Amino acid sequence: MSFASAKVPNIANSTAILEIGANDVMNAIPDILDNKLSIGSFAKSLSDKVVSQLQMLKNAGFKNIYVANIPPLDKIPLMIMQKQTKEARTIVSAYNQLLLAKTDIWAKASNISNFAMLDMNMFLQTALSKTVTNALGISDTTNSCVGGEILELLTGSSSWTSLLDSEFNIKEAIICSDPQAHFFWDPLHPADRVHRLFGYYVNVVITERIRGNTVTLSEDLLIQLISKNKLNTIPPRPASLS
Repeated sequence: MSFASAKVPNIANSTAILEIGANDVMNAIPDILDNKLSIGSFAKSLSDKVVSQLQMLKNAGFKNIYVANIPPLDKIPLMIMQKQTKEARTIVSAYNQLLLAKTDIWAKASNISNFAMLDMNMFLQTALSKTVTNALGISDTTNSCVGGEILELLTGSSSWTSLLDSEFNIKEAIICSDPQAHFFWDPLHPADRVHRLFGYYVNVVITERIRGNTVTLSEDLLIQLISKNKLNTIPPRPASLS
């Protein structure tokens, strides 16, 4: 059963968030570097797929839909170690601009009651600022806690997925001693403090839109969320929004 045909209770009042694309970018980089794929055609293909999936959500009955753009992949340890930050930055920028334009056209044409872009790119850039990372108790924003050392030895491989598989097979032997001090948990993903901060930020954005307000992303806002929700401490298990 697809999500478009799934039965969701009170779907008209539910919120759907669509977030895809980061893996697509990393998989596309080798072909782009080998001139087998252009950045323009990649961005068009992926953004077309996103618009198609947004329409599927609307057809399923969702009236509150959000789509996230792609975060700054040039900041993640994997792209830094593979020396592909320039390519990642160029591809993400091209895609995000096209996504914004296409989803704006789609939202106006579909007459969706509540649609907005979640700017994951700007969120991560803001969260990486010294002020915010200090508030989170994070001191390392470039190295991953898990897999960094072994991955650096394997960066000659062209397949980031095989590198990730290798990482998780031996992660017990290479996990860092201070995970709470790291912005990135592994070479691809932010650590739990950053994930929790993004969750609280999105919660505020959605809540305020329901009230008819807009939220401006800023360092001050993120610091307020960190303080209010004690995000500079080890999270409870299981974690939950308060």
